[in-house]
Amino acid sequence: MVDDWAVTRGCSAIPEDILNLAADTQATLGDKLAALRSVSEPFPNTVGPAAGDRWISEAGPPKARTASGTVEESRPSPESEPAKVGDELTDLSAAALLDGYQTGAFNPVEMVDACLTRINDTDIGAAVTRNDDAAREQAARSAQRWRRGDAGPLEGVPVGVKDIIDTAGLATTAGSSLYAGRVPPADATVVARLRDAGAVILAKTTTPEFAFGDETGDGVTNPAAPGRWAGGSSSGSAAGLAAGIFPVALGSDTGGSIRVPSSYCGVSGLKPTFGRVPRDGVFGVSWTLDHVGPMARTVEDLGLVLSVIAGGSDTDPYASDQPVPAYGPLARSIRGTRVGVVDGWLPAGSSPGVATVLSGALARLKQVGCTVETVPFPHAELAGIIAWVITVVEFAAYHASNLHRIGEFTPSAACRLTAGARTSAADYLRALRARSLVQRDLDAAFERVDVLVTAATPTSAPDPATFFDDGDRLWLDKVARNFLPFNVTGNPALVVPAGLDEGRPTAVQIVAPPHADARCLQVGAALQVV
Repeated sequence: MVDDWAVTRGCSAIPEDILNLAADTQATLGDKLAALRSVSEPFPNTVGPAAGDRWISEAGPPKARTASGTVEESRPSPESEPAKVGDELTDLSAAALLDGYQTGAFNPVEMVDACLTRINDTDIGAAVTRNDDAAREQAARSAQRWRRGDAGPLEGVPVGVKDIIDTAGLATTAGSSLYAGRVPPADATVVARLRDAGAVILAKTTTPEFAFGDETGDGVTNPAAPGRWAGGSSSGSAAGLAAGIFPVALGSDTGGSIRVPSSYCGVSGLKPTFGRVPRDGVFGVSWTLDHVGPMARTVEDLGLVLSVIAGGSDTDPYASDQPVPAYGPLARSIRGTRVGVVDGWLPAGSSPGVATVLSGALARLKQVGCTVETVPFPHAELAGIIAWVITVVEFAAYHASNLHRIGEFTPSAACRLTAGARTSAADYLRALRARSLVQRDLDAAFERVDVLVTAATPTSAPDPATFFDDGDRLWLDKVARNFLPFNVTGNPALVVPAGLDEGRPTAVQIVAPPHADARCLQVGAALQVV
């Protein structure tokens, strides 16, 4: 009978105290691991553990059906107007900035100076490495391009880049002392694409160690809910957006790391379709679950950034080679969209306040002409432990050469590294194969509906002083329970603010079929402006 995690003692490369700590922190997951091991063979419709990557070769996004049953492509509306968040320069969306640059109301130099001043005036720990001089130089070049009339699609827009994503000439340390002072010689593909589009790299944003370390100790303040957790692991990106330090940012998401802090900080974040955005030049956690994606204060801005960073890459074997569609401007009408609401384990974890916000969002979608129906998701809870087993094993594989330095990792990262190093190959392969069960659930759901709408985080931002008391089970059940299934399947998933819970931001999640990222954005944009 299995009653604990597969951490064992006696590995010569791992000190005894870390083995003991890892066994303790993973102990609450024993019943979940047992549930995975009890899944009976054979797994349906699988030929091997790579079944979870099948969408990479799909022809493209499925067409949405209207309420009448006719099929129509979602098309961007040329009449869409960029949203404006506020009157202060640093509160403007990227779309509003581009409008202002075009008309000459202000220029990129003024914007970058305003953002740097906001960093100076806002002590929230969101920016771990600043890029002041280079950002000002880039802003000056952008201003010249606007005057010449050859501006790029993100010309002069300041961007925060998570500190696991390589930036040439600017320190990228993954929040770890193991890589202190590391300055990469080349940009990650996503950063190179931003620069080519004219974006200004303003700063690197704070992350827990390797985006998988101690989420409680990264020192980031939540501007939208003071005294509450900013979330992880793209905490600096989300908090910086909420504080007006930059209008758009890059994050990464292995098990909710874009969507958790976006939800807690009251901003928007998209985990694109797996492979839609290349990951070369990015510190990895799990090569089968990692996603890189945009974060912003408006859904419209997410589309602007995704249009730039999406596309294949020869140096990322998982990158999709599907053509990159226009992700904006976004269509005004979503009338006839079939919205699915999952039942069972996922919604059972939501607080009353979050459930009320979700109900309000669904009511607004009905008002604009959507239909709403309930769909089953029988393997939702199993998806969490599938994701966890895959993540810790692949994290350990990434850091096999660092195992002798495990004492230098933060405690959480060391425990997860230990858990992965000591998990059996049989359990890892079972987790990979069990992905098909979760994918079958979503395949069935998307036969009936065009998108799923769920709560984002099950609660609004918690108090870190009292919240972290349940080992790593906490992440699976209380933080990322609504997010992990869609890392397992690779579906695009968007988080957009939808209301308040006891005065703190809360959000909903919109999930679409693979490569239908634009559909997530269209529904999210409709919710944001209703």
